[in-house]
Amino acid sequence: MEWLVGLVLIGCGIFLLVYGGMLFRFSLAVGLFILGFSLASWLFSALDPILQLISGVVAGAVLAVIGFMMVRLTLHLAGGVLGAVLVLVIASLLPVTLPSWLTIVLVVAGAGVIGFFGNKLGDWVIILATTLAGAYAVVLGLTEIFPQAVTGVAAAYNTAQIPFTGPAFAVFLTVLAIGVLAQWQIRTVRGRYAS
Repeated sequence: MEWLVGLVLIGCGIFLLVYGGMLFRFSLAVGLFILGFSLASWLFSALDPILQLISGVVAGAVLAVIGFMMVRLTLHLAGGVLGAVLVLVIASLLPVTLPSWLTIVLVVAGAGVIGFFGNKLGDWVIILATTLAGAYAVVLGLTEIFPQAVTGVAAAYNTAQIPFTGPAFAVFLTVLAIGVLAQWQIRTVRGRYAS
């Protein structure tokens, strides 16, 4: 079952990395799907794997529909996705494991604070939110499929956090940088031919 979850996360991450700036309405839905899927899978990790998958898909789908319908608030929603994933990255880098309730509080606070100021960041919030969520989803998916290669431990973690090793964090930063540069280049080319 881990390979299916990993493939879903990698597929969503690649979609965000490639189409984040061009198809933002769909990218926002995919980003919120990843967030809902990851958090529900983590919260319900004690359940049977099939129930865990179903709860993750349902939570992700609900957030995806909400994100798709609220296009007028795009910059705030993008800031929320950026804040939530940024908190997950920072929590993953900490040398200690935070309690589940504290992680949830920090994710909601990060989403709220950066989401509130999302419109102040302008177009960069879209690029940063979609590439950060995409890179995080790709590495989280790789963690599900190849846990020993990514984390150095044979068992997969049922968590929304990635237990980063040096090489895993290097892959994350590389994928993130490629995504940011690609989306910035796409935006520059589209802006050049739009006039």
